[in-house]
Amino acid sequence: MKRSSLRNRRFDCSYFIIGSALVLLTVLGLFHYLNRHVYVVLIGDREAGIVEDVRDIEGFIDQVTEEYSELYGMELEFSKEVTLSRESRPDCEPDSEAAQRLIKQQAAFLTEAYMVQVDGKPFVPVACESDLERIIQSLKEEFFGEDEGDSARVIEFEVAENLSLKDIKVDPRYLFTANEAVSLLKAGASENPLMADARLEKAYRNSMHHPTIVEHEYNSAPSFEGVAKAGLASKVLNPAAGEVVLSVKTLEEITVTEKIPYKTEYIYDDEMYTSEQEVKEPGSEGKKEIVYLVEKENGQEVERESISEEVIKEPEPRVEILGRKATPSSGSGQFVWPVQGKGVVYNGFSSRHTGIDIHIDHGTNVLAADDGVVTYEGYGDTQGKYLIIRHGEYWTLYLHNSAHLVSEGDRVKRGQPIARVGTTGRAFGPHLHFEIRVDDGTREWNSYYQHKPVDPKQYFNRR
Repeated sequence: MKRSSLRNRRFDCSYFIIGSALVLLTVLGLFHYLNRHVYVVLIGDREAGIVEDVRDIEGFIDQVTEEYSELYGMELEFSKEVTLSRESRPDCEPDSEAAQRLIKQQAAFLTEAYMVQVDGKPFVPVACESDLERIIQSLKEEFFGEDEGDSARVIEFEVAENLSLKDIKVDPRYLFTANEAVSLLKAGASENPLMADARLEKAYRNSMHHPTIVEHEYNSAPSFEGVAKAGLASKVLNPAAGEVVLSVKTLEEITVTEKIPYKTEYIYDDEMYTSEQEVKEPGSEGKKEIVYLVEKENGQEVERESISEEVIKEPEPRVEILGRKATPSSGSGQFVWPVQGKGVVYNGFSSRHTGIDIHIDHGTNVLAADDGVVTYEGYGDTQGKYLIIRHGEYWTLYLHNSAHLVSEGDRVKRGQPIARVGTTGRAFGPHLHFEIRVDDGTREWNSYYQHKPVDPKQYFNRR
């Protein structure tokens, strides 16, 4: 009886221990569940995921930053702060991979850079300090000795505005190369002006709103339009207008080769008529080398001064022989009929028609009406092939010829064949238009209607 009671007590004790253990485990599990802590990943103030171990995120951020730094070839840092907040979230299941994917999607980076300033006002962001030297050097190359066609040497170069750099942090996508900066400074950007505007806008917004950026001299963070008004120079933002922001001044030493005109010398011959001349020496131009000091502003010449001159080749004079013998004149009424044969005068002299038209066969000889010198031999749209002969106090004209037998400067005798009848110029059928004009006292032919025409028929006994 006693043994049975002892055995029952042992069974009761075992059940109690087991039950107590179960209750304890349940309580501990519930306590752990209710007090479970995880890490909430925040990008700025935006939640990006939940992880259980901070090392999952810290190592990943370092890895992503290193990858993008290698891609851009510069040291980068996250543009927004990534924080890990420890919280109790019993119902949330940590997912490191999801958090990492979201971080990579939203990743934005900054790099240490420099803002090129024009007279202390921000203009364009560049990657390194040496870019400013490249900009200045490129400006020199652009403005030195432009299209002179001769050798040029730059003595002085000056940018009127002050170019300086200021430390900033900016998204590497919005950095400009030195060449792009020069294009904008010259207001002739090589890329699409609208693309340049967009990159500048993002660069300013990105840099000025980041808390680690060196503070600009503005009362508050302005809009992009406000920045332009405050000193970014709206000219820069409109490269197509061809406006230049900078005032670039140069002083150049330019060596040019110039021609030296020759002089004309005259020799007078008493055996030649005054209407005759002969070129004895044609003459040739000389050459000289001149050194100028040229002052330019934005590539445009504003002043030029000659500082030296050297003759390379002396000019050779032109020598002309002029006649001084008076041209013979047969006097009034001594002209011969100007064609070989009779012909028919079908259009006489009038105020509108300053000569006579002698109709005769094509190719008939045209004769010199008197002794004289051929003053002109050439062609006119109305006159066709025509000749002008000077006879002292008179001039005779022969129009519409088919061919000429004499040349300018030739001496002719009365009755000498000088041309052939034709239809050149404005002519209706073969004929000779013949004129006699009285010299106006100058003894020179300067214009077509200079000398007074007279009716040729008064000098001939012909109808």
